[in-house]
Amino acid sequence: ISVTGILCVVLMSNVLIPFLFSLLITRRIRQGYFPWTFWSWCKSTFSSLYFVTGSLLLTPIGILLTKLGPLGKERGKAVFHSLVSKLCWSVMYIMPNVKKRIINPGKEDFSKPAIIVCNHQSSLDTLLTTMLSPKLLLVVNKRVWSSPVFGPALKMIDFYPLAEEGAENSLDLLKDRISKGYSFVIFPEGTRTSDGKIKRFHKGAFYIAEKLGLDILPVILHGTGYTKSKGDLLLKDGTTTVEFLPRINPENKNFGATYSERTKLINRYVRQEYEIIREKIEQPKYFKEQLVRNYLYKGPVLEWYTRIKIKLENYYQQFHELIPKEGRILDIGCGYGFMSYMLSLTSPKRMITGVDYDEEKIATASNCFSKNENLNFEYRDILGFQFEKYDAIIISDVLHYLQPNEQKIVIEKCIDSLKENGLLVIRDGDKDLAERHKGTKLTEFFSTRLFSFNKTSKQGLSFLSGTFIQEMADKNKMELSRIDNTKRTSNIIFVLKKIHNTVYAGV
Repeated sequence: ISVTGILCVVLMSNVLIPFLFSLLITRRIRQGYFPWTFWSWCKSTFSSLYFVTGSLLLTPIGILLTKLGPLGKERGKAVFHSLVSKLCWSVMYIMPNVKKRIINPGKEDFSKPAIIVCNHQSSLDTLLTTMLSPKLLLVVNKRVWSSPVFGPALKMIDFYPLAEEGAENSLDLLKDRISKGYSFVIFPEGTRTSDGKIKRFHKGAFYIAEKLGLDILPVILHGTGYTKSKGDLLLKDGTTTVEFLPRINPENKNFGATYSERTKLINRYVRQEYEIIREKIEQPKYFKEQLVRNYLYKGPVLEWYTRIKIKLENYYQQFHELIPKEGRILDIGCGYGFMSYMLSLTSPKRMITGVDYDEEKIATASNCFSKNENLNFEYRDILGFQFEKYDAIIISDVLHYLQPNEQKIVIEKCIDSLKENGLLVIRDGDKDLAERHKGTKLTEFFSTRLFSFNKTSKQGLSFLSGTFIQEMADKNKMELSRIDNTKRTSNIIFVLKKIHNTVYAGV
């Protein structure tokens, strides 16, 4: 018994635990997927089982309605279409962690048949489009069409497997369904994108629309690729958006006269509209869950500190609006890297370097799964850091850890390291605001003394003043603006912009 017990312990510690850790965490991160958690596994498993069970239960009902035909073939199909649409609706709305938003300014009701073209990011796209109306039929790939779980149901409701080279051979069947008032949904990219970018469109959908004289209705899907990534079973917390664009009728020549021209021009149009939608939606708050997941396995205290900190910072929305969307950015006093990661998530073209004198924090920031080649973290004392040239430099809640002469040195180094029209963004307590400054001191007490998230030197804290910042701006001929959006603390955002001397002289 003792030997058996020892062998079990050895197997669990040296085989089972490393295997599970690799399966659930390490391997997924190498593949670019989020690590599993118990609750995410529960939500993902429940939604998958619900959909599979619903599909299997609908299959015999479909046979009864469409094959045996007690209501008549067409009537039976119409009822079965409604049931499938309701199932897809219920799957999407039974997932409380996935928010749904449908933007339909033209009140589209699919009363007039059309070819609906959608960008394709995820397996959720099929559910989202099918739930919109029972009058929609999807053109699917062979893998979905041949699925043993929901393939039989798809065949009974006339979903169609269509390859681009077979479009001309499919017109008769499509025309028959269209004559019954149905519209076809086609994903002209042909496959799901893994990076969210819309790929080039194939010509099949536009060929069919031209030959059958149908409107083209572009529909943009956003958020599905993040919520359920390609090739991954994990269902993440997120928001999916469906936005309808205006119909393009056959007489509209703004998108070309032939289906080949329309393929290219409508592809370009959809890409442009998608970027507008993406820019509007993908603000810092949109990425909060993705940011928090980077710190899930770094201890429960840090996880909850992350959640509270980024919420108090309004998910760094103000800094996102101030900092250029691309270029070299230096984040001084980056800590665990919360702001650096958020700025990178909201604009991947930013090349960000985070610097901090706390080695443990830098080690944590450097080992998050969202880290990429445009993110770099360095363990350095800022007084000895070798500055390069930057488009923007951020010093957030850092200067009061330095003494006045050190503050001046750091600010001057930052100013000298800015490119023309570069920004220096300083967020710190302004001791000139005496009453509100008491609140700032209290928050620093909790941060440095009570919870010890931040380290202080033996000299203690030394807060600067707005007057000092103004003097530094005047001395270095920089434009200065202040952003004061707090009521209980003296934290002010000072924005110093480096401008050409001749411009400054004219101000």
